[in-house]
Amino acid sequence: MVPSILLLLPAVALVAADCAADNCIRALVATQTPGRLSAAQAFCTTFTAQPVASTDIPSFASHCSGDSLDAGAFSTRLSSACSCIGTRVATVVPTSTSGPPITSTTLNQTTSASFTTLIKPSTTPPADSPTPTEPCEVVSRSWASAFRGASPTVPAKVAYDCLKSVPLHKDAAIELVDSIRPYLEWQSDLAFLKSPPADYEPGPFDVVSHLEKVRANLEANEYDGELAFQEDLFALTAKARDGHFQFMPDALTGVFEYVRPFGLVSYSKDPTSLPVIKKWEEVGAKRDEARILTRLNGVNSSEYVQNIVETVAGNQDLDAAYNAMFFSRAKINAGSTSGLFRIGGWHKYLYPGENTTAEFATGETESAANIAVVKASFAGVTDGESFYQKFCAGNTSSLGTAASQASAMENDQLEAALSPVVSTNDGKVSGFYLDAGDLEDVAVLSIPGFDPGSPRTFQKAVEEFLQACRSDGKSRIIIDLQMNPGGYVLSGIDLFRQFFPKIEQGGFSRWRENEQFMAMANIVSEATGKIDPATSPSEEAVSWAQSWWNYRFDLDVSGKHFTSFDAKFAPNMWAGDPYTAVVRSDLSNNLTTANETFGIGIEVTGYGNRRNFTQPFKAENIILLTDGYCASTCSLFASEMKRVGVKSVVVGGRPEKKPMQAVGGVKGAQVLRYSDIFNLTQEALTSDLVEVSAEQRALLSRLTDLPMRRSTEARLNVRDQILADNLEDGVPAQFVNEPADCRLFWTLDMMADVSEVWKAAANAAWSGAGCASGGFDKGAITSKPTMMKATAARPLRESTVMSDADIEPGHHVSEMTLDKHNQRVHIV
Repeated sequence: MVPSILLLLPAVALVAADCAADNCIRALVATQTPGRLSAAQAFCTTFTAQPVASTDIPSFASHCSGDSLDAGAFSTRLSSACSCIGTRVATVVPTSTSGPPITSTTLNQTTSASFTTLIKPSTTPPADSPTPTEPCEVVSRSWASAFRGASPTVPAKVAYDCLKSVPLHKDAAIELVDSIRPYLEWQSDLAFLKSPPADYEPGPFDVVSHLEKVRANLEANEYDGELAFQEDLFALTAKARDGHFQFMPDALTGVFEYVRPFGLVSYSKDPTSLPVIKKWEEVGAKRDEARILTRLNGVNSSEYVQNIVETVAGNQDLDAAYNAMFFSRAKINAGSTSGLFRIGGWHKYLYPGENTTAEFATGETESAANIAVVKASFAGVTDGESFYQKFCAGNTSSLGTAASQASAMENDQLEAALSPVVSTNDGKVSGFYLDAGDLEDVAVLSIPGFDPGSPRTFQKAVEEFLQACRSDGKSRIIIDLQMNPGGYVLSGIDLFRQFFPKIEQGGFSRWRENEQFMAMANIVSEATGKIDPATSPSEEAVSWAQSWWNYRFDLDVSGKHFTSFDAKFAPNMWAGDPYTAVVRSDLSNNLTTANETFGIGIEVTGYGNRRNFTQPFKAENIILLTDGYCASTCSLFASEMKRVGVKSVVVGGRPEKKPMQAVGGVKGAQVLRYSDIFNLTQEALTSDLVEVSAEQRALLSRLTDLPMRRSTEARLNVRDQILADNLEDGVPAQFVNEPADCRLFWTLDMMADVSEVWKAAANAAWSGAGCASGGFDKGAITSKPTMMKATAARPLRESTVMSDADIEPGHHVSEMTLDKHNQRVHIV
């Protein structure tokens, strides 16, 4: 019942990884150490041999042991890392050859985190076994023969044929569709998605009608198998273009992930010229000498990528979705080492064909096989029917997790030629100084996510960096939000208030009302009338009192408490649908903020003991930098900054000199899992603290756990963000087009060093360098602002890395409590 205040672009995790570059993989690859990769591959050849050979573990592999891994877990982690870097034997999936690194921060630093060098599992049966004829049996044998700990792969066509052989169980499919229907009523923007504003580029999509069409097709026997049905059901996710809205069917998303044989890079000769497309691996080897890729599978290369993102993507902005398909430095820290074209994104569940053919401006043509990663156990699977019984019978434990994530990223800090002045140990905050020529007074604050391991450490690191900027005479700052999927709403609000401590945030939102929602509102508001959450000894009672369904909990549009049930819940009609009144969070409520049981353990700047802060920079001396991916809590933060006059620079997108949104991800205010809704309503049905009528019980009982048992992910955007300018017309922020002030394109140097992106943004904003689209008022850049005088002469500042233990030993908000606030966006 605790309000969810973590919003991330789903919950990628935000973005799908290839083999994520953790410390284990970094140690095996170590491109800065001559011969390390070949030595590691030689070791892996022996370590992963069948039968298992006795193998001495080299010292450089010690990073794979971790602090608490037992021998079995250590072996699994090391095997997984070996599967990512490949070995020196066997047939490999076709790929172009990678060459030496560009620099110490090279593109090739990430080529090890790639499925292109995975051993292709043998599909040759033992001599005494008949050749399998069922495609699922072919997969099963490949899975059984795979190296321990590795992610087995099969040709994409084999995986597709296996899925095509799975029979449709019509009655079970209809039951699934019917179980999804009541959950769709919780999606906040159904009417606006059905009939969006004219400038909403993706166009209209009627979610409810599509689900009804799927049911009708089932009744009419229109589907030739389970795959056709699940692909049509998956279109709910693909066409809604909402990173908070997902239903991922079990067979389609829980067993295979398709992988193309190479990644892509899109870059230009300078930040204002149109870019070209090249192969990621070839740029790593040849830099600018890499060939221009003109066509993919016979289609203009840019159009081919656009066709993918127009078919399925979690970004409402098509430029942002296009951008995500290509390599950038920021994507490495989000877990994607080559961009989403090769692996990742929601399109990884849709069959890409047997091969990918590349045509180059030189006239050369290359073709390589697509593969499928097998991410679930195929034990006992021999044909389509046994596949169905194993993976579609409602047992989610048989389904695999994202195979593209070999291991979690351990540090999100962007790699740059510069060293951070202040950073957190999880990389969620990193502060830099450019210290270059006319940019000597420019600082950079990198925020790759609002989901820190410790919100208090996040807050303190930002505070210390801003203090350092003031002490060291920095007068301008770039806030880098590249690949930021969101996170804790309070961390986003606090960051805004640290920059503008005297300006109250807007934070306007509203819920779409439905029968179950209103039943909960009546039940909870009635039960909490006599509960004082500040003094109640019962955690359950406090949880109900701190619920969205208690009209006393949050504030109205004017920042005052609602005085009655009707004041909040009497339907406000927008586009023909009923909504609550616009609400705002009560950040003076300690239980919402600093409390470690119900909040996230911080007092928000501007409240309580954090009122006496000074604005560190003028609005005109702040630039927001994005790649369009900014989503969820990131969008809330960006909208507040824009409201007070902060300008934005966006980089990348389709090859055209047109405006591009800085915030291209979901702009919804809250995401809930189906399981969150189900569990909360079940608590109401079983709690001794609330009374439920027979009618209410019948309504709530329509919500079942079947959708969760038949999916790998199921989420909804349950609350719209409403911008201040749209309080009168009611249009959700999701459908408001907000172009960045300046658009640039990537350059080759930006691929190797993120500080080159920062310099380009600073020069465009303050040095008159120009933009590919948009621009800045010349009056604002005719003269450089007077550099603040440093408070004292001082030597070069040493880098400070902060952890929770440095802030307040013993202070701890449990992972369970933080998870209650976790609503990150997942585009995997």
